[in-house]
Amino acid sequence: MKSRFRTLLLSATAIALTGMIPLSSSGEIHAASKNERGLHFLGRWVSGSGLAGAEITAFDPATARMFVTNGATNMIDVVDISNPSSPVKYSTIDLASLGAKGVQSVATKNGVVAIAASMATNQEPGRIFLTDTDGKLLESVPNGIEVGALPDSVHFSPNGQFVVSANEGEPSSYCLTNGTLPTSTDPYGTISIIDVTEATPTATTINFESLNERAGAIAFEGGRIFGPNATVAQDLEPEYVAITADSKYAYVTLQENNAIATVDLEAKTLVNVMPLGYKDHSTGATGLDADNKDLAGVIANKPVMGMYLPDALATTKVGGVQYIITANEGDSRSYPCVLGGTSTTTVQDEDAAFSKIAASTVSSTVTAATGIGNLKTTPFAPASVSGSPVSSTTKVTSAYSFGTRSFSVWKANDAEGIFKADRVYDSGDSIEQFLLKTRPAQFNADWDTTTGLIKPVDSRSNAKGPEPEGIAIGSAYGKKWMALALERDSGVLLYDVTDPLNPEMVDYENTSVITGNILTSKTNGAAGDVSPEGVTFVSPLESPTGAALFIVSYELSGTVAIFEIPPRVPGPVSNVKVTVGAKSVKVSYTKSKIVGWGGQPQFKVRCGSVTGSVYNAYTFKTTHTFKVPSTVNRSYRCGVTVLSPQGKTKTVLARVAYGAKG
Repeated sequence: MKSRFRTLLLSATAIALTGMIPLSSSGEIHAASKNERGLHFLGRWVSGSGLAGAEITAFDPATARMFVTNGATNMIDVVDISNPSSPVKYSTIDLASLGAKGVQSVATKNGVVAIAASMATNQEPGRIFLTDTDGKLLESVPNGIEVGALPDSVHFSPNGQFVVSANEGEPSSYCLTNGTLPTSTDPYGTISIIDVTEATPTATTINFESLNERAGAIAFEGGRIFGPNATVAQDLEPEYVAITADSKYAYVTLQENNAIATVDLEAKTLVNVMPLGYKDHSTGATGLDADNKDLAGVIANKPVMGMYLPDALATTKVGGVQYIITANEGDSRSYPCVLGGTSTTTVQDEDAAFSKIAASTVSSTVTAATGIGNLKTTPFAPASVSGSPVSSTTKVTSAYSFGTRSFSVWKANDAEGIFKADRVYDSGDSIEQFLLKTRPAQFNADWDTTTGLIKPVDSRSNAKGPEPEGIAIGSAYGKKWMALALERDSGVLLYDVTDPLNPEMVDYENTSVITGNILTSKTNGAAGDVSPEGVTFVSPLESPTGAALFIVSYELSGTVAIFEIPPRVPGPVSNVKVTVGAKSVKVSYTKSKIVGWGGQPQFKVRCGSVTGSVYNAYTFKTTHTFKVPSTVNRSYRCGVTVLSPQGKTKTVLARVAYGAKG
């Protein structure tokens, strides 16, 4: 994932959730009840580094340790979350002595930790370092494994065999050397595959040279090849990796290029590139707020095409069909010479207010602030002819904006070649609509890294809005859950994606504190959690709480928040005791803290005697007394079952209790 420090359609029911989500005086938003179907905030870890102090996390279930990339120290922080309500730092992993200049990503599986690191410069080959969970380098690869330039995302395959790295290969500039753009300036974007089951693991690194003559095909299908003087192999920039549950395929976002690559892990080959096309914001429930100057949330259809440009992605398989879900953040290029300049030190920005680059033939109504005049757009293709030179004076007649302020569901394709991706769902403008209803005073407002304070309402409306960035999917309680992190809004949305064609919004959590300061509170976390970057799912079987978790890392506050999805059914009772009187049998017990999604559970108490008599009662209390004719020479065995609309727990039995002697 890119760091700033490296230079649904919602149904009426779902929208009604805004009435269930209270806003605290600090601005934090939490689920209505920790026991409802939703996200429950458990705890926070504060790195103490502030900006860039927590970007990507990984979790090892055997040790209950969390591994966090710290971009401020360029180390991995190792944190014990055996008690998620009170995380404790265990150690750090420092790779500086091995030449690592930055840590971009981390993953773990079966006790092995994979760390993606950049070396002397971002244009030189990076390395994947493998350690154990104590941070000790594996003896088989003590110096790491060389991969492509700038490994930005690393993941293990579910079967633990492969480590896959998306190596972005971003340029230092687009300035020419002797009339060409050398790979030392703009290296190839690549994807590396490491088989960690080998005695001495090495990387197979895949590049895109085979597509150097296919720039036109990529553009025709809805992708972008536009780096000045760059080949296709240089221009494609792998961003983030997701791997299928069967460990067969890896899908890799090519963010700047508006496409996804498919890789066959066993064959270690590139299968295809799937351009994503563009989103029409001019019709239907696909509007956006394009103006940051009116200081108000105004979402409407506009004559603009959105470039999906996804950052993170995740996979899910339903009914034999493989789906890819993308967080459509958006991104633009800012480098020397990108707009035809010649200075190697003067940064030029791709994005520009549409009013600045619109041709004179474009209606003044469109270029006005109330139209899309302030919206950040591109002068490059597809706004201009693909392959044509673009400069600071280029004018265009069509508006193409960065990101689509949504998430999308695509059908995967394992055919070889270049094919436009098959989109089967997009959340439209529902995210912005929801945020406008839920946090109107902070709508499209992000945080100022100079003052440390939250910016005014609407400050991001002209530039990618809330920015869906991080995403993770996991299975629990018979459902598939997706957490979607909104980088600029600082919130996390929870969806039920059991049916990926009809995602259901379930909950929203925002644990930032709007009165806080991310600079002055970096050591105490008083600003809460600001600017989520990475999301990790932990299954109930691997969770220290026995419930599903989403772990979210926040870049600007340098914090990590741990959220729980409480179990569907209530937990069993404990400490069942049976007390027998002369003509009574009393059963008492301790209820579980887990009450399930149905709210307050009911208890079914059942006692049976040696004579065959059976007594049943239903109660909401934690004690019940049965009246019986006599307990002389009788023994009783009692059990308690917890009931809820979502299901029941296993009956907990007490020991046999004896009545009075005859």
